[in-house]
Amino acid sequence: MIKTMPKFEKVCHQLSFASLFVLAAGIFTSVSFSALSHIFMIVPGIYFLYKNIKEKDFRPQNSFWALLALTIVCWLSVAANWDFMDRPIKQIFRTKYYIIGLLSTFAFYYLKRDFLTEKRKKILFRLFIISTSIATISGLIGLWSGFNPLKFKDACHPTRACGLYGMYMTYGYGISWFTVLMAGLALQRKRFISYAPSWLLWSGLFINLAGTIFSYARGGWLGLFLAIPFLFFKDYKKQFLTVMVSGIVLLGGLIAFSPKVQNVFLNRQSSNMERIAFYKTAIKVFSEKPLLGIGFKNFEPNVVKYKQKYDIEFTDRAGHAHSNYFEHLASTGALGLLCFLLFCFFWLKESYKEPILFSFVISFLITGLFQYTFGDGENVFFLMGMFSFFR
Repeated sequence: MIKTMPKFEKVCHQLSFASLFVLAAGIFTSVSFSALSHIFMIVPGIYFLYKNIKEKDFRPQNSFWALLALTIVCWLSVAANWDFMDRPIKQIFRTKYYIIGLLSTFAFYYLKRDFLTEKRKKILFRLFIISTSIATISGLIGLWSGFNPLKFKDACHPTRACGLYGMYMTYGYGISWFTVLMAGLALQRKRFISYAPSWLLWSGLFINLAGTIFSYARGGWLGLFLAIPFLFFKDYKKQFLTVMVSGIVLLGGLIAFSPKVQNVFLNRQSSNMERIAFYKTAIKVFSEKPLLGIGFKNFEPNVVKYKQKYDIEFTDRAGHAHSNYFEHLASTGALGLLCFLLFCFFWLKESYKEPILFSFVISFLITGLFQYTFGDGENVFFLMGMFSFFR
């Protein structure tokens, strides 16, 4: 089939594969390198969109349309606040992650059907596990020695693992999703033995579990503990309940008896109150502009002003809303939040047939309660890659 396909179409497949290769190698190692995946995807994404419109080979699922609607609402929110925003065109271009994700859906469909051989799958599979694990090991060395050997610079934080990222929160949430995936792959290793040996799956799990733990991202921990039981939800309800109860008991025991874990969850009241202040501010912003909000990505530049206006705590602390849900509420209003919730609902529903993907989406939904993960470039590369490829 590969030999008889048009030459340009084969080139587009090669570019799609190159985009996946870059994502596998770069998601947890370099956001700048990961950006190449977008460059590689533009031409095949447009070409295969046209091919699908012409030949109607497959029908996008509801989550696709919800994400498209969210992207349009993001544009409308910027247009509605054009004079209120600094560099509104830049914010429109930041929806590129969603646009490329939508285009990738078509490119990856044809790639899997016509070009992605078992050998190529094995390359991508192993590369993703190895590159991510190397990044985590380098970050752990940086945590314990103070110097990150692959970045050739001091560790990004003295007490929290960052991998190769510059921000421990971004790493902590992303690596928790990856660990959920690795848990599923290790537990179902017989399905994937043709792509990677068991030792690689278990090594990838334990190395990146250590990265998750030592990032000390509370939301990442909760996403991990609460998502892993859903690996059993579809086919093994009793095991699901057993693992869920065991996880809750384990986490509760750690909080009760481990001073370090107590510090993570119970002794960071200032951090908790700061988050609550962001949530309260987001609600006030929404009350002023309930339909389309104050503009996509425009909450962070204005949060201090709104805190001062409504006499909300921590008036000197700027930042995003630290929640996917509150961020969309404030920046894109009721329409944006509705589209985001529909995207989450449909993606979760569509992933139910595959327990590993289902658990991944669960972890995304849970961690999104505590961090704006749908806006960090590093995390959105990962999310959109998963969304687009597994259709």
